[in-house]
Amino acid sequence: MWLIKRAGLLGGLSAMALLGACASERPMVAGSVADAATPLDQYRMGLSETPDQVGLAVHPEGVNAAQRQALAGLVDRWRANGAGMVTVQTPNDAADPTGARAYAEAAVSTLGVLGVPYERVRVIGYAAGPQAKPVVLAGYSRAVAEAPDCRNVPWENLTATKDNKPYNRFGCTLAANMALQLADPGDLRGDTPMAPADNARRAVVMAKYRDGKVTSSEKDEQASGAISNAVKP
Repeated sequence: MWLIKRAGLLGGLSAMALLGACASERPMVAGSVADAATPLDQYRMGLSETPDQVGLAVHPEGVNAAQRQALAGLVDRWRANGAGMVTVQTPNDAADPTGARAYAEAAVSTLGVLGVPYERVRVIGYAAGPQAKPVVLAGYSRAVAEAPDCRNVPWENLTATKDNKPYNRFGCTLAANMALQLADPGDLRGDTPMAPADNARRAVVMAKYRDGKVTSSEKDEQASGAISNAVKP
């Protein structure tokens, strides 16, 4: 009996060793991560920052109609990309630095009218160098989701499943599609605030739960899918 138990124990240890070997021999390909928690973690989306800015030629009369339209488009993109800080850059070495600074203040006022809070705007100087006319730059840093390049990952025989291993491209297309569909790539930073919980609704659900009632919302008859009597023969 002892020999049988010992043989069973050795068999179990051998099976565990084989499973560990299978797990450690998972093929790693370009773009994968060595510490992937699951096969889907072989490919991950990246995040980079790129400037989105417009150049505004300095006019003595201030921001004109065309420049205001350009700023309005910038504000729309800024709002859709997380509404971070907006930077207004004025040339330090302009022929008329006082006029450039005055125009920058006019641009800041225009941004405020368009919906950018003043605490989200910072004004800094930059070295423009020799130029025909001073230009004020207004812009923000836009988050861009970087998708893995699945074209460089070779296909494998998907019917070869005897080793129970994920194929090289497993999860690559999923990560690439998600990177293209993100409304706000800045969400990948993980610091997007969540809306507060609906305490009133939670109290209603808990009260129904304590009373043994159904906690879900009532059925909407308009969403039942029944055919209208008007079209019945």
